[in-house]
This record gives sequence, C-alpha cells and structure tokens, in this order.
Amino acid sequence: MRTKNKIITACLITTATISTIALINKLIFLSADKKSSAKDERLSYEWRFGNISYRKKGTGKPLLLIHDLLTGNSDIEWNYIVKKLSENHTVYTLDLLGFGLSDKPAMTYTNYLYVQLITDFVKSVIGKRTDVIASGSSAGIAVMTCCNDTSLFDRIMLVNPDSLKKAGQIPSKRTKILKLLIECPVVGTLLFNIMMSKTFLKKEFAPNYFANLDKFNRDFLDSFHESAHRGGYDAKYIFASIKGNYTNFSISHKLASIDNSIYIVAGTREPSIGDTIFDYHSLNPAIESSFVEGCKHFPQIEKPEKFLQLCDIFFV
Repeated sequence: MRTKNKIITACLITTATISTIALINKLIFLSADKKSSAKDERLSYEWRFGNISYRKKGTGKPLLLIHDLLTGNSDIEWNYIVKKLSENHTVYTLDLLGFGLSDKPAMTYTNYLYVQLITDFVKSVIGKRTDVIASGSSAGIAVMTCCNDTSLFDRIMLVNPDSLKKAGQIPSKRTKILKLLIECPVVGTLLFNIMMSKTFLKKEFAPNYFANLDKFNRDFLDSFHESAHRGGYDAKYIFASIKGNYTNFSISHKLASIDNSIYIVAGTREPSIGDTIFDYHSLNPAIESSFVEGCKHFPQIEKPEKFLQLCDIFFV
C-alpha cells in the first residue's frame, strides 16, 4: 500500500510540475506577443511553405537585404540604413521563413530551404537581377543561391559572414539530440523560453554581437524577444534547427566558382573575422573587403553612416 501511495504521489507531483511548466510557457508566449511589431507598409509573399512578410521601398536598381539567421532576428537588422539606401535603390527586406512576421511552420529548417525561398522571391517578387547584402549565416544562402542560378544576383555584399569551418558544421548525433530536446512539447519549450528570455538576450546575446551595448536598446530587445515568440509554440522550431546545425552547409567549393563581385564588410571587433576573410580570399582572390572600426557583428546598426559609405562605393 505504501508503495502504491508513493507511486500515486510521484505521479501527482510530476503532473503538477508539467502542468505548471506548461502554464509558464503559455504565459511567456502571451506576454511576449502583447506588443505588436510595426506592420505598416509591409507586404506578403505567398510562398509554398508559408507567407513571407517583406518591405519594398525606394526606386532604382533592386537591392535585396537578407538578415542573419539568429533566432529573434528579422529585417529590423536593416532599419538604420533602409531609408538612405532607398534613395538610389528599390530596397527589399524580408523576414525569412521562421523569423519576424513571416509564418513559422513546425518543420526542420535548412539552408537549402532558404536558397529556394530566395530564388523564388527574386523571380516572383523582384522580377529582375538584383544586388544583395547578406548578413552573418545568410552569407551561405547568398553564395549557394548565386551558384544555383547565376541569373539572380549581380553584386554581393557579405556582412561578417560565418567562418568556412562554422558554415560546414553539419548535424551530429549530439546536435540532433539537442534539436529533438528543444522540440519536446514542455521541457523543450521551457528551454527555448529561457534561451530567448530578455535576461539572456541582454546578458549573453548582446555582448557577443554588439561592441556598444547602447545600440542594443529597448526597441531592439523588445523586437528580438517578440520576434522569437511570435507564432506561439511553433516559433521554437527555427531555434531547434539552428542549434541542430541544419541551417549550415559547406560553401567552400561554391565560393571558389563565383564570378560575381563579392565584398566583405566586417567589424574590427568581430572575433576571428580576419581569419575568415583570409580563408574566403584564399578560395576566391577577387573578393574585396573593408573593416568598420569599433563594432562587432552588426556594423549596419552600430556604425550605419560608415556602412552606408561602403555601400555607396560598392553599389555604384
């Protein structure tokens, strides 16, 4: 009888714990979605895997801006430079599938998925050859898209691209288990909410990506937090895919074969970026590069004026 009572008690405690965690998760998602991101001037592209939210501004030769693959990120990454760029370009910024205001289906996200998205977006929405700026991990998307269809891109700017080693990290047994853990209904959602909490974003994320923490202000913090949770529980699937290395693939062989003009813009305080640029240049000596002083991963946010000067030089 005592054993039976212990089992019943353990079951009740477990059920209560799981229910409490589930309730906490639900409250976090509801709280994160209280503030509505600006939806003015946004358009929607109905893609095969979900609707893609994007903005179009300005006139002139098209310029596509692709944000980094960081959970919580969106086209807010380009807010400081869009207005100026739109004076001489038709600027397109989009939230990739799984990010921002775009749909977030419960699926495995891969780099190949994004290559197809960008290909279809350029053909269906832009409708002509475009210049492109790709940030961070999206450098691989731009390179692969360009190699798969040489008619899509003209000049390519890469902002602090991933190292070739990081880009080539494929799913392993460990990362596959981590992905499955994050996708678990209760515990995985709690882990996601901890990693995407405002406390974590301020203490862990911001110092790794910003040299000047004042640039990661309340607006950016709120935007990252809300974007990470928008769409409810399915929002965690992009996070799981990134942690599982499913959004990576090696671009070394592709990079060497590109004939397009490629220009790397890097923050001087971005870790190991000098080695990354050396490796890119070793594969393709035609690649040019410039550094923006006093910033890390987002020179377009930390030093927008300097970044725009480089854009004026490259996208003439």
